[in-house]
Amino acid sequence: MARTKGSTNKNSPTVPDTVLFTTEQRIEFLANLIVDRVLEDKANGQKLLKRIGGRHDARPIAAA
Repeated sequence: MARTKGSTNKNSPTVPDTVLFTTEQRIEFLANLIVDRVLEDKANGQKLLKRIGGRHDARPIAAA
């Protein structure tokens, strides 16, 4: 199928480096994102923690 007159070549999007990560690297990457977000939230008065219900429930987990 021919291109229409005046159309240009489109560059395909680049593949992010995270696609090539090993499982361990992906876990570390996600853990770092979580830690960064928690620290950011702490610096901003814990708005996110309050919004998601930052109550710690200390009840023991029932054995299945």
